[in-house]
Amino acid sequence: MELRQLEYVIAVAEELHFGRAAARMHVTQQSVSEQIRRLEHQIGAPLFTRTSRRVALTAVGEAFLPEARRAVAAARNALDAGRRAAVAPAGELRIGHAEDLGPRLFQLAVPALRARLPEVRLAPAPMTTFDQLNALGDHRLDIGFGWNAEARPGLESLLVVREPFVVAVATGHPLAAEAAIDPAWLSHQPIIVNERALNPWLHDHIVGRLRARGAAVTIHREISSLDRLLPLVLTGAAIGITVAASAAARPFAGVVYRPFTDPSPLADQRIAWRRDTTAPAVLAFVEIVRELRDAGAFVPGDPGLPTPEAGTPGHLAHTPRQDHETTTGTPAECRPRD
Repeated sequence: MELRQLEYVIAVAEELHFGRAAARMHVTQQSVSEQIRRLEHQIGAPLFTRTSRRVALTAVGEAFLPEARRAVAAARNALDAGRRAAVAPAGELRIGHAEDLGPRLFQLAVPALRARLPEVRLAPAPMTTFDQLNALGDHRLDIGFGWNAEARPGLESLLVVREPFVVAVATGHPLAAEAAIDPAWLSHQPIIVNERALNPWLHDHIVGRLRARGAAVTIHREISSLDRLLPLVLTGAAIGITVAASAAARPFAGVVYRPFTDPSPLADQRIAWRRDTTAPAVLAFVEIVRELRDAGAFVPGDPGLPTPEAGTPGHLAHTPRQDHETTTGTPAECRPRD
């Protein structure tokens, strides 16, 4: 079956006349008739009834016509997309990002991208890491930025930063007085972590790291973003777990962030893209992120990020870790229950 055969069927169906359809297509009537006969032979049934007075669609033709129109429209859309890409090779850059990671990526990388490719149109979209990987595979995204984007056939990824988790507690909580938190101190405490349905790896990773460090983990609630976590922490209802950069970017009155004692649990953040891409905007963006990473721009607390000043509410404490004997002493109010 050829595209022109579908176009002939559509023309005859709309004109209900082989001669007028041929004139519309700028071919002879014999060509239209011959191509439609070939198509009918391939289908095994006639598409039209033909008399000396009229032409009409058969039941088979009625079923075939909408699909023929869709196929022709899809072919035209593909041609238009190719032409647009030929005119503007950089085109639109569709970037998926985990909700809490997008702002820092765009703040750091977008100015450099605009300096190199000012014609690029950016189209950011907050998505879970899992949805990003699916969208990349389906060509609905050009780049994804998420948590530990696992290897998938046809995709490449670049480790952007491996950063520590931190603990978010209300200022009146006993752990707020500690310079660093031993994970074992969180035993039987109500803990808020990310929603497992949105990112199974991140959820299982932090829970697994806490348990490996001796914590008996009690999950109070699962949330989808840090903005939903902080009010719950403020009320003293639970203790939150997040990453250092997200904490530094979100000061919140009445909430303080504390690091874990060494070795701190770490989270990987990666960008991912299709291995076969040749789009200049994608390749430029990957190179920019690589350069920023190598320069340390994504390290938590970097001056390029909106980090709260020391002493303000929500400040991420950067006090030196104490010696082993001091940091492993459990505050009386937070000792694990038997």
